[in-house]
Amino acid sequence: MTLDQLKTRVKIKVDEYTPAGVSHSFDDYLEPMLNESADELADKAPKWLLNATDIVLTGIKYADDLAFIPLPAEFARLYDMKFPLWDRPVFDVISPEHPDYELQQNTYTKAGYGRPVVMIQSWIPAGGTLGKHLVCGKVADGALPAYARCIVYTTPALMPDVLDEALTWLTASKVLQILEYKDQAKLAYDLHLDELKHKVK
Repeated sequence: MTLDQLKTRVKIKVDEYTPAGVSHSFDDYLEPMLNESADELADKAPKWLLNATDIVLTGIKYADDLAFIPLPAEFARLYDMKFPLWDRPVFDVISPEHPDYELQQNTYTKAGYGRPVVMIQSWIPAGGTLGKHLVCGKVADGALPAYARCIVYTTPALMPDVLDEALTWLTASKVLQILEYKDQAKLAYDLHLDELKHKVK
């Protein structure tokens, strides 16, 4: 759906929840609120409703059974990743302190069994700007993932069509909040959540 079509749908939803005879000019809010809503959905919508993007596997560094994979600036969250010696893929960024860490046991030939860890680490290269990379272990030196995919932040028009209703209700909620219609904003937000739950079933 185009940006203009999404804006029109948000306007219709806001009009539905605005008292009769009251009009507001909120065009200036629409695009920033749609962008914010698209980012929020990239962070929380069920992964299978979003488009997975291959992580470009260049500039990988290895140390102490770990691989350090640079991430794109638009990285939102991990979709899935599997190194050849791992029995199972990893779907979430996780650390040894995470309660599900014990469930991630995989065969690792160098040291018997190992639990793969995929964490995000911020870093600033010499003379560069702040970036992020995935820290993955246990990984054999020089090994490349069999696959590594992520969800990226994208424009509202490039979000999957299946999320259009959730996206426009979420944006309508943000606009209604700005217009100080708090009860209506909550109703619109709840409709956005209902849309996401409906898609999961």
